[in-house]
Amino acid sequence: MLFLLQSLQKLIYSIRSYLWNIPDLLFIGNSSPVIRLADLYRDSRPFSHFFTIIFVTVGIVSLVSQNVNAFFKINTNTFVEGVIVGVDTNGELRQLNRVSPLIVSEIQLEKDLGDLVYESLIKIDQSGNIQNILIENYESLDNGSRYRFHLLKDVTWHDGETLTSKDVSATFKLLQQLENSAETSTIHSRAAVNMKLNVIDDYSFDISFQENTVIPSFFEAMSFKILPEHMLTDVNPQNINTSDPILNRNPVGTGPFRLQRVEAQSITLRRNLQYRQEIAIEILKFDLFPSEVSAVNAIKSGQIHGLAGISIDNLRDLNDNYATQVLTSDVIYNQYWAMYFNLDNELFAEKKLRQAISSAINKDRIVETLLGYAEVSDSSIPRSSFAYADVNKYSFDPVKSAELLDELGWVLPPGKLYREKDGKQLEFELLYVDNEDREKIATVINQDLAEVGINVKIVPESLAKVRDEYIIPKQFGSLLFGVQTFIDPDRYELFHSSQISHPGLNISSYRSSREVLAVVPDPEKQGRVVTKKIPEIDDILDDARKITNKETRTTKYTLFQEIIAEDVPVIFLYHPKETYIINRRVKNVDISKISNLEERFDTIENWRIYIN
Repeated sequence: MLFLLQSLQKLIYSIRSYLWNIPDLLFIGNSSPVIRLADLYRDSRPFSHFFTIIFVTVGIVSLVSQNVNAFFKINTNTFVEGVIVGVDTNGELRQLNRVSPLIVSEIQLEKDLGDLVYESLIKIDQSGNIQNILIENYESLDNGSRYRFHLLKDVTWHDGETLTSKDVSATFKLLQQLENSAETSTIHSRAAVNMKLNVIDDYSFDISFQENTVIPSFFEAMSFKILPEHMLTDVNPQNINTSDPILNRNPVGTGPFRLQRVEAQSITLRRNLQYRQEIAIEILKFDLFPSEVSAVNAIKSGQIHGLAGISIDNLRDLNDNYATQVLTSDVIYNQYWAMYFNLDNELFAEKKLRQAISSAINKDRIVETLLGYAEVSDSSIPRSSFAYADVNKYSFDPVKSAELLDELGWVLPPGKLYREKDGKQLEFELLYVDNEDREKIATVINQDLAEVGINVKIVPESLAKVRDEYIIPKQFGSLLFGVQTFIDPDRYELFHSSQISHPGLNISSYRSSREVLAVVPDPEKQGRVVTKKIPEIDDILDDARKITNKETRTTKYTLFQEIIAEDVPVIFLYHPKETYIINRRVKNVDISKISNLEERFDTIENWRIYIN
């Protein structure tokens, strides 16, 4: 027993001695590997420095890349879009209320989802070309008074049902009903009430015009989204803009993506496996953000792939970010921003004052303020249109502006900043939708008009308030506002005097100063006509939309533009360009030909996501 204890004691001492000497043997002894390596490092300088730097750099880059890929969950079949939704009164993220593509939405997320889930029969590009979407073809019948459309076969809804002419007919009838209310009226519903739809068979239907009706923008009017008949039973004009209908909460379309899941902080769409085109992206996820700042930080750090609708200041910043790319569309000619005068306001009833204001505004400086993401506009009909005429009379000319103001008796007293007349200062309010970029434009207008002695008070308000409390009741002085038009030059809804009341878009309450004699329906005796004086603009717009000959229409619209340029009910400022921020890992994204922001997903079948 004693022998065993002595043997164990010797073993313990031997192990202790070995462990005791390990630091000397391995690290601090003169013959240790660490000391020898340190001697080698010193003897090899400066080459050892270079190799160490390279080794450390490669290690750090590898580590960071692995961490980033793990943290951001890079997946080549999942695209993450950032959406700025803001917060509600409780400080919580605003939630998706509905997806209802037949009515106008002010919420970009709703428009995006509507464009991804649903499809239209046709689309019209910026050049006016027709692109077939849900139809094989169409044909013109009865000298252009009737059109026959032939649907694609074997197109299925996201729930497996087959698309037929009955779906188109049901959507069309609902669209006609929407025109009964100013709240649900759209350019599509206004056209639909002047047309008839007749189902021929499961895949063919006719569209004809009401008697004595011509719709020059017919194909644009036919570009509404198609809804499934079998899910329209609980949808009506009274609830279509709410979340009550099942279809508004659970949209079912024929588009490239179907709604999969709605959560508090995100919305997930999944690829439609029955779609007509191959799409590499399987999941399209919308991450919701409370503010533009948080969304911009997310695109910078790589947490999201795409971000749209951000301010000029952040665009400037992201232009210089190595991880992101700013994509830009061509000029969107079916949209323009303008400064509208309320012609019922006594101050703006004077045409020469409107001319003076127009001459004082530097549109080029406005475009510069927008970093060039726009093109100067001088007409409601853009330069790309066959009907455009260069008739702009009151472009930027401060000297001319001052002369016109002097002629009106608005003088600049010594030592004063602003002009006066009969003891009253020349001033007015410029209303605009509260937005950083709109504020920049309003500020440029304020500064330009101050240069000629006009005091402009810029007034920001919410979009809902601008629409409901100012535009509809015509309770504004001047207004900075954007509108979307048809590609076709017909501008009936924007300038005809019959369109002054809501839902018409004659925002300025414009009636041309020049009048003509015209034969019009007798309001007191149905079927009879009378001769009376009407605004010349009304007469031109009435005639031009009924004419099919392009040269004759051009002559009419040239005269229309000349009168508008002389009367200046509106100062046309610019046509916008859309921008879209994407991570550089995403390739083949093209927004050059879009007509609105939600169309940025139109080429998604070409998109590819790469890890490096």
